Amino acid sequence: MSESKDKIMKAARFHKKGDPTTSEVLSVEEGVPIPEPKEGQILVQVKAASINPVDWKLMKGLVPMKQGPPVGSDVSGTIVKIGPNTTAPSSLKEGDDVYGDSIATRGSWGEYMVCPANVLSKKPSNISHAEAAALPLAGLTALQGLRNHGNFQAGQKVLIFGGSGGVGSLAVQMAKALGASEVYSTGSDVKAIKALGADFVVNYKEESLMDVLKGKEFDIVYDTIGGHEHWEVAQASLKKDGIFVTLVGDDSGSMVTDLVKAAWRAVKGKVLRMISGGLSYNLFLTDTSYAGLADDMTKMTELVESGKLKSILDGRKFELTTESIHSMVEASMGHRVKGKLILEVAK
Repeated sequence: MSESKDKIMKAARFHKKGDPTTSEVLSVEEGVPIPEPKEGQILVQVKAASINPVDWKLMKGLVPMKQGPPVGSDVSGTIVKIGPNTTAPSSLKEGDDVYGDSIATRGSWGEYMVCPANVLSKKPSNISHAEAAALPLAGLTALQGLRNHGNFQAGQKVLIFGGSGGVGSLAVQMAKALGASEVYSTGSDVKAIKALGADFVVNYKEESLMDVLKGKEFDIVYDTIGGHEHWEVAQASLKKDGIFVTLVGDDSGSMVTDLVKAAWRAVKGKVLRMISGGLSYNLFLTDTSYAGLADDMTKMTELVESGKLKSILDGRKFELTTESIHSMVEASMGHRVKGKLILEVAK
């Protein structure tokens, strides 16, 4: 790594729990030390990053995770240094463009960040850093939701709530690319979601989800938005032994309440299936550390490079300034973003 102003950088810093659209909680600072990669880590010069709901939920204290000043986990950038005694996956080397999600270390809302070596993969050759930064966590969530938790099989019929969102837009494409017989989705931008491969789109602003989807006999219903209404629609539209997968659950405002409800529904479903068959209810968190992570990243890269998967960007420009990241966080907290919000760190 070239020497850079005594090894300092500009980076977003998280100060305390609270409203992440205020400087008391989140601000961009100069003079932050560039981290040094330890054994098993890689230092990346960040070119672009993205925001995920977990970022602001963490700062608001809604997610029970270890907290600290580094902010942001999705990254696309260039390797500048590999830590000592580190075996980099896929023969990665200094100078390679990479992408990945590093929720274990965080720090992508800064000019440099350290990442565990095993979370990084070579950036797909046919997309920009901004497009790559939109993929890691959302793409892994879409893929794991379908395959690991939905037990997806080619030929199945799938419904995805929220086809224009960061995860939903990728789930629609992945379901189609992996061989779904029919992909239904919901959203107000019907034309855009159909362009992603959805066979049928329900405009929730104009039609009743229950009226349109009841009795459709889906194998999998994947809820990327949350809300009790989606669980009600799923029960009416899934096959008798269908699978409901959700990222959020009822989204009642109380994580404890939602987890209790999810646990009860999961247990109830298992009991009913043993007796006479019944629905599966799966509330899950994306696993960014399990043994299959490298295979998931490889599969995602293959889909991108084959033209079967593309990231959908919101289009707004956000830069590494306090005012701009506050605007990005506020947009994400509004829940109705079409595509991923991207932080352009380096041109």
